[in-house]
Amino acid sequence: MNRTMHLKETLLRNIQDNAGYHSLEFVILNYGSADDLHEWVQQTLGAYVESGLLVYYHHPGPTYFHMSHAKNMAFRLASGDILCSVDADNYTGAGFAAYVNQVFNEEPLAFLSPAGIGPGKKWWDVQGRICLKKEDFRRLHGYDERVMDYGYEDQDFKSRLQGLGRKKMVIRDPAYLQAIRHDDTMRIASGFTTAKIRDLLVGHYCEQTSEVICLQNDYTFERFFIDRDLLHYESTQEDILPKRRYAGTYQVRDNDIRLYKENGSTYLQLTLQDKDTLLAADNRLFHRVTSPVLLNNFLLQRAIYLGRKVFFRNRKKPSCVNSDGYGQGKVYRNFSTDALLLA
Repeated sequence: MNRTMHLKETLLRNIQDNAGYHSLEFVILNYGSADDLHEWVQQTLGAYVESGLLVYYHHPGPTYFHMSHAKNMAFRLASGDILCSVDADNYTGAGFAAYVNQVFNEEPLAFLSPAGIGPGKKWWDVQGRICLKKEDFRRLHGYDERVMDYGYEDQDFKSRLQGLGRKKMVIRDPAYLQAIRHDDTMRIASGFTTAKIRDLLVGHYCEQTSEVICLQNDYTFERFFIDRDLLHYESTQEDILPKRRYAGTYQVRDNDIRLYKENGSTYLQLTLQDKDTLLAADNRLFHRVTSPVLLNNFLLQRAIYLGRKVFFRNRKKPSCVNSDGYGQGKVYRNFSTDALLLA
């Protein structure tokens, strides 16, 4: 969704870099993209579509990017025995498809992925690269669709693959692990939380902890307790993630915001002092976050925190995920007007 500027740089090169491997299919899923993806594929990639090397699917419905659902849908639409996710900003490297085939011939119970994130966010941009047997994808019911935003959907998927008895094979050659570098804002720009957030308020809670209140467009709120430097700290370390999370509903009055717990009891009343400052009944000040950088940093950390909770829940108590289905929806193949329903 809305990443065609990257695909224009990577896709043709990836096709050329794997031209020597013939049992290969590239699948593009247009997941409600509002940029020029549809027109670009029609105007530029027609020959590859005609040859069958590239299959293009359009899922026009979503208004936000649901990471796990999009990956499940793309994997379900692929026809190969071995599936490999390649993010729009990733370069496969020359001969990558042949390398993947060789690994699975030598180790049939394998799955492939990069090493974990290293110092300086090394390999951060290629963590979505996972190669596995289609039968294993089906057996696991895909990515856990409770992970709505960016973060931990891949770690959870790999953990469940290992729980299935599959052997993790690490992609070590840097030539296979190149990507376009970009800031973290793009990781969540089209996501669920970014689409629904109305306001973000931060208040002092105690010496080392801040209270963050996230007001959403549907009149629900989330309340987080975090280390005070979280909004300024760029890292993937666990100790910067939110410590606790609560939720409820809120009402906006003429001069105040009233927050209620999930059981309906009153939690907090915030009275407007000026445009960006609110005062609680216990005289604590809350400040509206107006910096796009701070806002996006928090939303990224929130996404990682919630995805991490799903990851640890699945690891602690393994069970079948997506019991009601996964990767479901209506798509259109190669510019056809006839819908294909994934049930």
